[in-house]
Amino acid sequence: MNKKFIVGILLVCCSVISASAEEPKLIPPGTLAPTFSLPTIAGDRVSLSVYCGQTLSKPYTNKIRQTVFLSFWATYCKPCKKELPLLAAFGEKHKTDNVQVFCISIDKEGESAVSLYLKENNVNIQALLDPYMKTSQRYGVSSLPSLFVVDTLGTIRYVSHGFNDKENFGQKLEKILKDLKGGTLNAKTVEDVGGEQVAVRAETSASPQSKVSGVEAASPTKNLSAHQKWSAVMKVECGEPIDKVASELGVPAADIKKWHEELKNAAVKLWPEN
Repeated sequence: MNKKFIVGILLVCCSVISASAEEPKLIPPGTLAPTFSLPTIAGDRVSLSVYCGQTLSKPYTNKIRQTVFLSFWATYCKPCKKELPLLAAFGEKHKTDNVQVFCISIDKEGESAVSLYLKENNVNIQALLDPYMKTSQRYGVSSLPSLFVVDTLGTIRYVSHGFNDKENFGQKLEKILKDLKGGTLNAKTVEDVGGEQVAVRAETSASPQSKVSGVEAASPTKNLSAHQKWSAVMKVECGEPIDKVASELGVPAADIKKWHEELKNAAVKLWPEN
């Protein structure tokens, strides 16, 4: 296999990776909501399939399927600070109406930052932790706040991002719930984009030794295959920010730099300079 052929393969890989690195888009209404199992700030876990879907998963805590409101947010998001209390009030009002409201934090600091924030702002809401943004990425979240309404069978019926000060958010939630239960919510058209929003930060992930509500952060080499390492190196070579790539893998950026050096040394051994 000659060098030109290998270089060509690498260029193709770069083009594929660049295409996949485009700005994510929110999952549209009418599609099945990606399942998840996330820790709470109390150290428990919450799975979406316990509350809604074609088949409810154990421990079968609900005899009746629930309508689920999911809001992705972060403590650095100013419009989220306006939205959270209204979501909390809506959830409290409908807690006996087979409605669940979860706010999913993507803060890298995890429980310590989220619990303090909610306490300081006097917000009582079910908070879930997504510090490595695996769930938010599956939902296509690139800005905050991002809201998803999932029906009892697990289908997303409403999507929005941003918070609009000019509308009554509480009334908006009530109308969504009423229309959903009345069967008049059109899943093909209800996608609301607008209002104040904040871009998701591409930050270096938390320390590998830290723990987030019982979930151990991945160590730099734990469960990472050679393919994952070289794929990370290739993404950086093709222009993706190294901090973003490191965050996606849950490793320090220094590790990717080390893998890059190892790959370069291996290439030099294969093709020494004449």
